Amino acid sequence: MLHGGSLNKVRNFEGAMERAANTLLSKIDPIDTMRTVALSNSIHDDVYNYSLPSDYKKIIDLIPQNRRELLDSANRNLAERFDLRKALVNKTVSIEGSEGTKIIRINWRSRTPKTLNELNTLTANGTWAIVGTASGLVADSIDYVSGSGSLRVDLAVTGDGIQNTSMTSIDLIDEDEVGDFHLRFKIQNSADLAKLTSVTLVWGNDLTTAFWTGVAQTTQADGTAFKVGWNEIKVPWQTATETGTVAPATIDSLKVTFAITAAINNIQIDNITCSIGRNFDMKYYSKFLIKNTAGTWITKTTSDDDTIVLDNDAIQLYELETLIICAHQIEGADSGFDITWAENKLGDPVEGIGLYGKYVKEYPSMAKKALSYYGSSITKRHW
Repeated sequence: MLHGGSLNKVRNFEGAMERAANTLLSKIDPIDTMRTVALSNSIHDDVYNYSLPSDYKKIIDLIPQNRRELLDSANRNLAERFDLRKALVNKTVSIEGSEGTKIIRINWRSRTPKTLNELNTLTANGTWAIVGTASGLVADSIDYVSGSGSLRVDLAVTGDGIQNTSMTSIDLIDEDEVGDFHLRFKIQNSADLAKLTSVTLVWGNDLTTAFWTGVAQTTQADGTAFKVGWNEIKVPWQTATETGTVAPATIDSLKVTFAITAAINNIQIDNITCSIGRNFDMKYYSKFLIKNTAGTWITKTTSDDDTIVLDNDAIQLYELETLIICAHQIEGADSGFDITWAENKLGDPVEGIGLYGKYVKEYPSMAKKALSYYGSSITKRHW
């Protein structure tokens, strides 16, 4: 379609195709880019942050993998509204950013978690003591996540932490080897954050002969990196290692330890729970238009064997957007004509003209729009 018929002046043609794809996706949600994948983490009550697929663009639907009922549909809220009403309004989601990564926040209540220890004080439920060379263990009634307090401790070397072997026993038969433990901890500053490697949780009937050791966690429960401030980790029971024979009906001992590269002061720990999550699929629009021979969706082609997922109606839009990108680089005598011709053919999806207008009439976006207040149906109204 280019006058002159040569791409000699186009630097990095694959990059030009990628830019054209991004332009196309900024204007429409091609039906060919709809995908349904299982969320990488099961959804738990009172756990809100979860990772998104790497090619996520817009959410269409959140789908329980079993026993979906008529009212099993989630509304999408703006960030503040979601957080304010998460204890009151069930089945809501919010798409947000966290340290440069998009995450999905989900509030979908299925099964109440069991609290092993709230860590409100040193002696409210058993007695907490230091592990290794840790020191300065105190209760903090000012800074905490839930309950009425948290515990604060100084760490000197790897393996330091806190433990409790005299808690009121809790029955985790239902959760045995299928539940997930959640633990909150706080890092005070970036210097201490750089020293933290991982966090390990141990639970059992004691801490010497009958206990489970969870896999050391190196990221937060939603897959994002540890950060300054409060963090939350998830420890799956099914990947833990059992020492001796643990009776899940009488779990009364806990230990939390940290792998560090240098001393850290004032790590805070709060609220250890166990729950069984519910598995969900998510239907969404992908931000990638290309699949390689392995079936992986990618942002830029790397091989002639890669496949563009668009059907005939959308591929024409993509060709014209690529023509515009290439004509800008060629800067030939007819480049202006090529660009104007392509823009006129494409039209505008908002105004409903041209090929874009025809496409959005045939395939309107099915993405969930964010509600700015409870019961609203538009995104620009504020209260």
